[in-house]
Amino acid sequence: MTNDKKTNAELLEKNKKWCQLKKHEQICISNILRDHYIEFVLEKGRKPNKTEKEFIVACAFLRTVENHIGISENELRKYFVSRIPKYDISIEKL
Repeated sequence: MTNDKKTNAELLEKNKKWCQLKKHEQICISNILRDHYIEFVLEKGRKPNKTEKEFIVACAFLRTVENHIGISENELRKYFVSRIPKYDISIEKL
């Protein structure tokens, strides 16, 4: 049994790795995660804790599903965790 879904007569792969995504899909996901993270930090005035980071990933995952980007939540989480230091640097520059 696979985790692929068929939507509008096209096969949507759900378990792609980050490197298997097209460049515009990677950019879209990166923008979504960065916007959610920076918005959270500017609103709360602090970095998110573990559960709040999971909430950011979950919101971003829902947006990727809406945009028909087939990436697993674990891949999204791995990418997000790897980018947090860079997001923090960009916040310090603001």
